[in-house]
This record gives sequence, structure tokens and C-alpha cells, in this order.
Amino acid sequence: MVAGIDVERARDSFIGRKIMEQMDSKDADFAKFVTATGFDPRRDLKEIVIATPDTNTKNPPALFLVRGTFDMARINGFLKSSGVAAAETLGGVEFYTQANGKEDMGFAFLDSSLAVGGPKEVVRAALKRRAGSGAALTAATLAKVQSMSQSNDIWAVTSIPVAELSNALPGGEKGPSGMMNGDAFKAIEQAAMGLRFGAEFLEFTAETISKTEKDATAIADVVRFLSTMVQMNREKPEVKAFATALDGMKLSTEARTTKLSISLPMAEMEQMIKSNGKPAPKKI
Repeated sequence: MVAGIDVERARDSFIGRKIMEQMDSKDADFAKFVTATGFDPRRDLKEIVIATPDTNTKNPPALFLVRGTFDMARINGFLKSSGVAAAETLGGVEFYTQANGKEDMGFAFLDSSLAVGGPKEVVRAALKRRAGSGAALTAATLAKVQSMSQSNDIWAVTSIPVAELSNALPGGEKGPSGMMNGDAFKAIEQAAMGLRFGAEFLEFTAETISKTEKDATAIADVVRFLSTMVQMNREKPEVKAFATALDGMKLSTEARTTKLSISLPMAEMEQMIKSNGKPAPKKI
């Protein structure tokens, strides 16, 4: 499974601004870090990508890639003053390792615009693949990753069976986890989703590739059923905006592929975020 967020493209959206506001520039440790490294995530962070071959374990091995603007002279000085030294060099790249008490972590700067980190062996394997050895993504998965990342601000692509992903969801048999263990979801071979923050709309798209055309039709039927359930409760404040968005839902199947797209007005999204956490008005 590969997922990412185009921070640079999403930064100026309403949601992006809310995230930036959570980074407290007055925090002493944060300010000290920015001064020492020259890296301010509010300005220099551009993109984050996370990849994992497994979702069944409690702490799956995940590779993190961060694209940004890195002042390597200041960062190297910061690492040296912090007592962090490169453990080895792989493919011409200095590989840093550090034990955090739970697992050995590693990271490396491939250049002044790309950093990679994660469990030590995962990062080491990635550096070896970069040097030309080891397995890589399949052509189909890579093509879908490139397509989704180019057209969305937040995206995810998985060739892990969707039913396996249900193990990470709450709710048991009656919740999302149980639903995703149904026959239709077990037949999904690849899935992708994306979010794009437009000036007026939040665009959500999803696509699944199933084993057979019949399975693809079954997925569409499940989506229609869930949409009907939501719209039946559209008078409830917490689902009103989503129910309205579902009125314009686009759902189609072609051969083994099922496609879904939903547009949610940004004004509604902003209102949902602003009202989140506020106590319900008391009845008089």
C-alpha cells in the first residue's frame, strides 16, 4: 500500500491552513529546531509518501519519504551537534541509524530535496533498490500511484486485498471491518482513492479493480445501498452535508473496474470543521 499527501498543493486550501495553524510557531522546541536546521515544515515541506507491504501486523514496516527543501549544511551541523553519525554508506548515501527503545530506526537524505526514513532494515532495503537491486513495485501499481499522485492532494493505492485492510478497522462484524470482509470486497484486487481540495469543492474519487465483472457490479451495489442509508438520515446535522454531496454522486462500472466520485462544497466542509467538537445546543 502506498499513500501520500501533496503538502505544497494542499497548503493554501482551508484544510491546509487549519493544519498549518496546529504547528505552534511559539513552541520553544519547534523554534529551536527550525533555527538549528533551517527546515520549517510550514514553508519547506512539499510532499510525504508512505509505503508498506503489510497491514496485518500491529506496527507494519513502513517506509516514509519526505520531499522538501533541506539546508544540508545546517542539517549536517545539527546532526553532528546532536551526536548522530552515519552508520554506513549505501549507494553513495550516508545512512543514519538510531535506536528509539522499541525498534531501530534509520534515515537518509538522498539529496537536498528528498529524505527517507523508517525501520532500519526497511530503509536499508530501499537504498539498495535505489542502487539497482531488489524488488520494486509492479508496473500496474506504479502506474496507478503516478496517476493518483498527479491528480490528488491526498491519495492511496493498494494491491493488498481489501479484506485484509479490514483488520485495521474498528467495529467488528457489524462495523466497517465486518462489511469489508464480505464476498464483494474480498474480490477486489486493487483499490485507489484520492482527495483534491478545490476552491469551491472537495473532490473525492475511488476506484476498485475486482476479479470479475460480476464482482465489480456487486461493489457498485454495496455503494448504492450505503448511499441510500445515509440519505435516509439526511435530517441529522452530522450527515446532512454528506447526504447532499451524495445526491450528485457519480458511480459506474466498466468490465472489472468500479469508479466513484463525490463533490462536497468547501463551504460545507469548512462549516463541518468549525462546528466539530462544539457541544450540541441545549433544549429549552
